[in-house]
Amino acid sequence: MKAKLILPILLVMLGFSAKSQVGLMIGPGLNYGFGSGQLFKTLNLGVEIPRDENASILIRAYASLKNSRTDSTYAEAIDLMTSPSVLMVKIKNGVTQFGIQGGTRRYFIGSNFDYGFGLYGGTVFDFSFYKLSTKVMDPIDVNAYRLQASNSGSVFLLSFGLQGGVKKQFAFGTLFTDLSLSYAIVAAGSAKLSGDASSQVSALNFGFTIGYRKDLFF
Repeated sequence: MKAKLILPILLVMLGFSAKSQVGLMIGPGLNYGFGSGQLFKTLNLGVEIPRDENASILIRAYASLKNSRTDSTYAEAIDLMTSPSVLMVKIKNGVTQFGIQGGTRRYFIGSNFDYGFGLYGGTVFDFSFYKLSTKVMDPIDVNAYRLQASNSGSVFLLSFGLQGGVKKQFAFGTLFTDLSLSYAIVAAGSAKLSGDASSQVSALNFGFTIGYRKDLFF
């Protein structure tokens, strides 16, 4: 995971160090982009800070493994005198997802933040970053040909949505699993973005996380 994603989590932990209790969280997750067909396998690190017995604030960072797909496209000759003027080449499109997610949780069924079994729900915001890349698999003369279609660059999304889940506290800590559904209200691409990013990035995303929480007392 990139250091710039871990740093905000550490700063939040320090900022709330005056609180009497902070829950440190870690766990794997899945993020699915509707329409793009992308299923990202993620690692999540975060903190959950209780505001009272029944409500808390959640902030976590996540990073995914790279998703790769093999495809084909045309390479066109830069010079019209080059023969052949068009080549069919294999390419591998890759996309990696990073992000920071935050929101609120309210424990409304069962036990509260600290004890036993409980169900919770709340709102969530998500600032996500996608890194797109295209690798040519067939050897071609890059000085003579250029790809007709190439997905490369970065895409940023700011999304809002809902989350909910279940937790169970044990002597060794708390196990939890949660679901989220968010929709991007702001989307922007980097200046170097090329190709059709919509085939790899979706505005509507579903998230699933299973994790472990260890409570620290100050």
